[in-house]
Amino acid sequence: MKRFAALLIAAFAINAFALDHIWDMHYTFGPDSRPAPKFGAGVGLRSEFGSNVLFPVNMLGSVSKDFDIGAKMDIFTYDRMEHSMMSIDIGGRYRLNPGKFIEIDGYFGLNRNNGSAIVATYAFEQYVAKSFSSFYELRAGFLDGVTGQDGYVKIATSMIPTLHFGKAFRIMTEISMSGSAGNLQDDFMIDIIPKLELSLGATRVRLDFDIGVMQEDNNDQKSIGLYVMTAL
Repeated sequence: MKRFAALLIAAFAINAFALDHIWDMHYTFGPDSRPAPKFGAGVGLRSEFGSNVLFPVNMLGSVSKDFDIGAKMDIFTYDRMEHSMMSIDIGGRYRLNPGKFIEIDGYFGLNRNNGSAIVATYAFEQYVAKSFSSFYELRAGFLDGVTGQDGYVKIATSMIPTLHFGKAFRIMTEISMSGSAGNLQDDFMIDIIPKLELSLGATRVRLDFDIGVMQEDNNDQKSIGLYVMTAL
């Protein structure tokens, strides 16, 4: 009985945020088109204005002009920070050209009750004008860590229109959708995520505000995230 209760608490904690869990399965802090520095690191915090908080920490770097690798650890605390779950993501991306890449992420839950997953990504960025671009991402996730027990594969897409104010400031709006084949009715999500990003030399600071727009039990939360990324 205690094990069953723990599983229920963990399931609630994982789904407390509006953002689908597949978007945490990046070794970066969500969709990101920028090439990795020679070596870099980042920290973040995401909260849904309650007792549930996610603390991601990552390291990444460029192996060559076209190949980046990295790792990210997520520490999720819930129930007034009395409980926590941890996971690690190890991934890499290969740039097909300056605006297009493919990425593979391996996600490993470090607790008994959060599984593992493999996520494949195809993404590209297009500049419509010097100060406006749009980033597109298509993802496919496999194994129960992302699909759940009843799903076969999770498909996720996102589009991020971006206004560039020189090289220092960007305003973005991410629109993301996701759902699991075999469990689409209960698992479908749509999120709108306004983002502000400021570059200060080799450091980037980004603020996200996530709004779940389906307004159903699986997608009715809101959260705010702050991320700091720097080249070392």
